[in-house]
Amino acid sequence: MLLSLSGAYYVSQKSEKPTLFISKQESGFNVDDSFFKYFNLGQKRLMSSIIWIMTILESDNDHYKNEDLNSWMFHRFNTISNLEPLFYENYAFGGPYLSIIKDDLKGATYIYNKGLSKFPDDFYLLKNAAFHFHFEVEDYQRSREIHQHLLHHKNINPILYSSLARIESELGNKEAAFTILLSNYNDLKKRNQTALADKTKEHLYAIRAEIDLECLNGKTTSNIKCNTHDLNGAPYIKDSLGRFKASKAWTPFKIKKHQHSK
Repeated sequence: MLLSLSGAYYVSQKSEKPTLFISKQESGFNVDDSFFKYFNLGQKRLMSSIIWIMTILESDNDHYKNEDLNSWMFHRFNTISNLEPLFYENYAFGGPYLSIIKDDLKGATYIYNKGLSKFPDDFYLLKNAAFHFHFEVEDYQRSREIHQHLLHHKNINPILYSSLARIESELGNKEAAFTILLSNYNDLKKRNQTALADKTKEHLYAIRAEIDLECLNGKTTSNIKCNTHDLNGAPYIKDSLGRFKASKAWTPFKIKKHQHSK
């Protein structure tokens, strides 16, 4: 018996035991929202604070790839928003965390939209939501709505004008894109921001050239008279195939796609 016990002890010391790991997604504890709806004892704010602290302490960075609104952190943030709808930090932290850290894009979309319904004019929420919808989920219609709202804020970054103009151009509203950038260009000139103004004029040239060349080459059904000169006043020229082209090289003004890391 002693020999057997000694042998078992020796083997247990020499053999490497497999590491047992259970993800937070599998071990996380969440309570259905309907429970707190009827059993809160009038302490919704206290309960939301406790759940918030637990969520921050237990937060992980495991990516959640399913699109079923079932990640454990989304359930926590959503429960908090139901208990305390005006708890601002829940949206300001929850939206970016779900979008960027957890890769739970559907959950982040839900939290952002819920947050903006409570704080529709908050610059921080609008800015992060614009990035999420524009680059992460590529929902350009929703991104357009948020960008248009952002333009009402003072001292916004000129890049936001460019982003909105790209969305309008992508959606086929090239004249609207040109108007947005032209307004920004004039403002930059007044403030003597020469470098940004010059870059903006390049984008203006590209949009105007695309509009004019589509018109001259018969790609539009509009009866509006086509411009025969580009933004710089130079005439469009015909190539050997009889197609019009600009006198200088230009790059179509389109949305820049975000490269997701794998």
